[in-house]
Amino acid sequence: MPQQAHKSTGITRIEWILFCTAFAAGAVDIIGFANLGGVFASAMTGNFALLAYHVAQGNTLSAVGSVIALAGFVGGCVIGFSLRRGRPERTTINLLLGAETGLLLLFACYALWGVDTALVAGMRLQIVVLAAAMGLQAVVGQMTTLSTIVFTTTLTRLVGGITDAIAAADATALHEVRVQITLVASYLAGALLAGVLAVHKISAVVFLPLIGVAMAFTAHCVGGFPGAANPTAAEGDLPPQGAAPRSRGAK
Repeated sequence: MPQQAHKSTGITRIEWILFCTAFAAGAVDIIGFANLGGVFASAMTGNFALLAYHVAQGNTLSAVGSVIALAGFVGGCVIGFSLRRGRPERTTINLLLGAETGLLLLFACYALWGVDTALVAGMRLQIVVLAAAMGLQAVVGQMTTLSTIVFTTTLTRLVGGITDAIAAADATALHEVRVQITLVASYLAGALLAGVLAVHKISAVVFLPLIGVAMAFTAHCVGGFPGAANPTAAEGDLPPQGAAPRSRGAK
């Protein structure tokens, strides 16, 4: 059964998940870089580069932060793939998004009210929680076939899709291009909003990742926004692994 797109927005349930989690990832990366010692909690390629740079500088404190982010991300992936085993896709995504929402709520509460959030131990705890949440999100991205944390791949697919759509005049390919453009724009929107709040020292920035993932979780549970007009798709409506999300006219 194909995904049901909302009548007014034309956005499917899976697309809501992609856009909302991409927004959260953008906010997470800015929070980590601006407030938690210059680490990326979702962009592991950047963390590998920063780790090498910090080691070359002899900057042990910053290097440890990058290692903690990497360890938290790997831990989140291990938990995510463990939850995935033996469960239907829809149930698995519910579990993953629910667990990620819980971790981001824990992060937001600790960041605001933790007694030692300004200390190194407090910062490291926040890094590992954020990175673990992004590890769970990476598993969700793999199941929905478009990563919401690795945008080099998405950008490559976007350019390829535009090229193919122009060459073949394929309307379906153009829809997929629009999805990929919106995905990148969602990440940038989360990063930009988090950046503005971080620069102005507005503590509400810690809630941005939570808002994004909570919206994705809600969209998955009810079928989209607004939920009443967008029936929940049946089990197995996810596209096959390696395929782009189905367009709303797919059969």
